[in-house]
Amino acid sequence: MAKLVLRDCYIVINGVNFSDHASSVEVDLSKAEVETTNFSGSGRERVAGLKDDGFVINFQQDYAAAQIDATFYPLWNNETEFTVEVRPTSAAASTTNPKYTATCILLEYKPLSGKVGDLSETQVKLPAQRTGITRATS
Repeated sequence: MAKLVLRDCYIVINGVNFSDHASSVEVDLSKAEVETTNFSGSGRERVAGLKDDGFVINFQQDYAAAQIDATFYPLWNNETEFTVEVRPTSAAASTTNPKYTATCILLEYKPLSGKVGDLSETQVKLPAQRTGITRATS
């Protein structure tokens, strides 16, 4: 089984490639837990509910035109939906390099955070809308 060290993740937000500004990424696939326990069993019973997928990405902040703040502030301020695509490497999507995509919305944005001497970074949580995150190999 091949192991993967993340060195070359591909991260595109609203059509802009931010791979060179990202220091961590999470693809979070989850579904609500709906309890269906009834009197016929001796333990709890559950079914999967609605998807609640999203991405969590840590960016090295950049205030230049077409960079982090110039992209994210308007998305947050205008409550605009946008596309996100993440792949383990920058190579084309394949069975060994799947792409995860979703339409997302930015509900919280911290344009400035840190202590004296720290690299200016911002973590964004990008919840997926309606259909959640999809996985494709082409």
